[in-house]
Amino acid sequence: MERWITKELVDYTMGTKFEDYPKEVIEKTKMLILDNIGCALGGSKTALGDAVITLFVNMGGSEEATIIGSGIKAPCIQAAFVNGTTANSLDYDDTLLGIGHPGSSIIPAALAIGEWKNISGKDIMNAIITAFDVGDRIGLGIQPTYERLQKVWGVGTWQTFSAVVAAGKTLILYSDKMINAFGVAGATAPLPNTQKWGWGLSERPIHWVKEPTGWPCWTGTLAAILADNGFIGNKYILDGDNGFWIMAGSDKCDYEIMTRGLGSEYEVVNNIAIKPYSSCRWQHAALDCIKLLKQKHDLKPEDVKEIIIHAFAWVCTHEVYGPKEMVDAQFCIPYTSTMIMMGYHPGPAWYTEENLKSEKIFNFSKKVKVKLDPELDKGYFEEDQIAARVEITTIKGDKLEKLVNIPSGDPRNPLSNQKIEDKFRNQALYSLEANQVERIIEKIYEFETIEDISTLMSLLAGV
Repeated sequence: MERWITKELVDYTMGTKFEDYPKEVIEKTKMLILDNIGCALGGSKTALGDAVITLFVNMGGSEEATIIGSGIKAPCIQAAFVNGTTANSLDYDDTLLGIGHPGSSIIPAALAIGEWKNISGKDIMNAIITAFDVGDRIGLGIQPTYERLQKVWGVGTWQTFSAVVAAGKTLILYSDKMINAFGVAGATAPLPNTQKWGWGLSERPIHWVKEPTGWPCWTGTLAAILADNGFIGNKYILDGDNGFWIMAGSDKCDYEIMTRGLGSEYEVVNNIAIKPYSSCRWQHAALDCIKLLKQKHDLKPEDVKEIIIHAFAWVCTHEVYGPKEMVDAQFCIPYTSTMIMMGYHPGPAWYTEENLKSEKIFNFSKKVKVKLDPELDKGYFEEDQIAARVEITTIKGDKLEKLVNIPSGDPRNPLSNQKIEDKFRNQALYSLEANQVERIIEKIYEFETIEDISTLMSLLAGV
């Protein structure tokens, strides 16, 4: 074995220091923390959130860490799982190049361990940045070929390493314990299930596990705690022909991707997108097109005869009408396009029972069609490009067209801090008073000065 890649990544994890990060990395990380907490607050008020939170509220247990938006504390591992799940409930959380939602496995893990152990904001932020840098590289390094992707895809599986880095770094594991934590995390990671979400009409609705995000968060956090208590894991979990990459269902592995740029190129500024819409990231270029055309031409729903979305293959699986419930709707581009045209604010308002059952919304959604564009499809699978072209035909016969190659929220087309704050407020106000919301925003802007993260987490309990 020429390289011991697991050890290389553990050594990097152990060596990172908050003081070494550029200012832009620190500031972007604060926005990611704010965004993720907001998504958990919004997600806690959904049916999916309620199904998870109610279980652990009834279960009880040691009051170690806050379940965001629930009004209670629970054992650390349970809080990590719940917050990791609710943060993705609305499909409004950050993304990595359309291949996962790392923040929802990283940030809840670090916050749960941090609250349990009274860790400072500076140390938690260091753990979060390190987790993005290490976990994302593992995920990118094991992406399958196009041919394999048609059969097996492990979205969320690799995020177990993101969570174990976040939890282990926050827990201040020593090197031998951290490498055991990696081994435990990899051996217990969720199986690759993307091809069995329920894409076919006969299998709808889409299942609520999704990526997942909560399960890797739970598994990585538990792995770190077990390793801290002496549990042994395989120290070569990422290495060799039988390494994690093949366990995760991939047919290739690039160790150079896993280590290239560590310490000088930071994932939070280079590759992590913050979503402007509460739906699958694959849809966002098309939704941008619709929003821009609507604004430019002052379009109203009654002005529209037809909307044709030209996109890559995965978006074509989203051409479903009459979604069964919230998660199903997040992957139904006729429904989300209708939300844009009718002016509903993204977030919980998109998925009320009234909207999901609305005949008016359903009838308009039938005007939306999706077509495969071979060039855009090639751009997605070969260049990680999330692009779309939209044609809107009006009742008057006008044909309006827009192409978006880089959707809003991408690091190359970022949301402003003001838009991220407003997104947070929109979701947080479902659980918190307005003055609490503003206090949380202020504290996150000063995150590195927090001496004990419990002072922030106490504001997030909600009701």
